[in-house]
Amino acid sequence: MEFMNIRYFLIIVLVVLFIIIVARRTKESLRWVLVGEEFGEKGEQLHRDYELLADAGFEVRLERGVKTSIFFRRFSKDLADRVAIYALKEDIDRVERFLTQPKKRR
Repeated sequence: MEFMNIRYFLIIVLVVLFIIIVARRTKESLRWVLVGEEFGEKGEQLHRDYELLADAGFEVRLERGVKTSIFFRRFSKDLADRVAIYALKEDIDRVERFLTQPKKRR
């Protein structure tokens, strides 16, 4: 009977830890908003925009490619050149205004 009590306790601890981890990751991912996503040469232009935003002092995040498992990697070859920029939700208006400015003023 004691073994079952320990087992139930460990299951409850694992469930609580899972809920805490998922809640923290969800809260963190809700802070970021997708600014742009491109492939190939347009992705390289987006990477340059990321560098401009980072130099201007914005808190931005860059993702390259798509994370896939070993089983799906052969189907995702076209996704390897993906570039995506994320900005903080509270800065998104300023980021979009900055990106729409004429390039001479940057």
